[in-house]
Amino acid sequence: MNLRALALLATFGCAVAACKSSDTTTSTGATTTTGSGGAGGSVNSGGSGSGGDPATTGSSSTDAASSSTGMSEPMELIHYLGRFDRTNAADVTSSWPGSAVAARFTGTGLDVDLHDDGQNFFEVSIDGAAPTLLKTDGGKDTYPLATGLAAGEHEVVLFRRTESFQGVVHFHAFNPQGGGLVIPSPAPFQRHLELIGDSITCGYGNEGMGPGCGFTPDTENEWLAYGSIAARSLKAEQHVIAYSGKGAYRDYSGSTDNQMPVLYERTFAENGAVAWDFSAWKADVVVLNLGTNDFAKGDPGQAYIDAYGGMVKQIRGHYPDAYIVCAVGSMLGGGNLTQDIKYVKGVVAAANTAGDAKVSFVDLGQQDGNANGLGCDYHPSLKTHQIMADALTKAIKAAAGW
Repeated sequence: MNLRALALLATFGCAVAACKSSDTTTSTGATTTTGSGGAGGSVNSGGSGSGGDPATTGSSSTDAASSSTGMSEPMELIHYLGRFDRTNAADVTSSWPGSAVAARFTGTGLDVDLHDDGQNFFEVSIDGAAPTLLKTDGGKDTYPLATGLAAGEHEVVLFRRTESFQGVVHFHAFNPQGGGLVIPSPAPFQRHLELIGDSITCGYGNEGMGPGCGFTPDTENEWLAYGSIAARSLKAEQHVIAYSGKGAYRDYSGSTDNQMPVLYERTFAENGAVAWDFSAWKADVVVLNLGTNDFAKGDPGQAYIDAYGGMVKQIRGHYPDAYIVCAVGSMLGGGNLTQDIKYVKGVVAAANTAGDAKVSFVDLGQQDGNANGLGCDYHPSLKTHQIMADALTKAIKAAAGW
């Protein structure tokens, strides 16, 4: 069994069933799905979940079907997991990596109708099975997600594995086949995890063959990045706010413009006109893993400390009750690693001294290319992401009691 297959053993096995029981899956590898599919009993993108455009709605929209089962939990047709703009119910848009759409449906197959402004890759999990790979062709199309299903209810998760600069994705509808319908289901998760970071958190090059390859969207897999692995282990909904090259103070090139504190406030990473409505979704735990790019041009010094500390306060302002885990790892080494740990621990200590006991530190470790391999451009390999995920999972359990 290869590394990808091993890593895929942890999936969204209970994505639309409220994660109330343990999930067991069998890894079957990934296949590529492209092209068009036929029409069926569809539901458009009007639904409920996290997200919203405060500039026009003021709060999260709710177009879900009402429950007639007497359950106390609200029942929804479509679950949007991540930052989505749902101003137009027939054209729900997103750009951050790890954004996902989930639903329960009946029928013998399922297509998705979406429009892709760029070219993105998705993981598609049906009934909690190991995901298959969907590659979009750009533009509007209908893509088959599943065929030959047995009669009865099924679950789907469509998970974006590529990052924001690959383009905005417009979700329009799930189209069940064989006379099926999208049916209401309860909220998938009761725990909420936000992951803030750079290319490491995006899963940059984690499926690459070694440090000699550069960036390509097919080798970037957010599904197998450390934060996503930890989220599945913890049965938590994730919001990934990560962008390659960015820092708390400055980016890989040394620029201080539009760094993560700025992008963090946005619904779309590359569109400053649409602010994110933080009242639409509340994180229980926030993981902040920045610093690698801040050190790309040498020790960033006090400016970095101020920016990092400022971002901790920024997060706290949005989530008064969340646990904030400040992480270091895994690409820095030598003096830069020592200094970054010192700086981040100092920010954590300052927050604790000021009375914020819910800020903590975790060292996700330094990658070992000899033992565990390397991804593209010396980024973490799949093995390293799993090691980081194990460390993060342990730290979150210790901090939040999960």
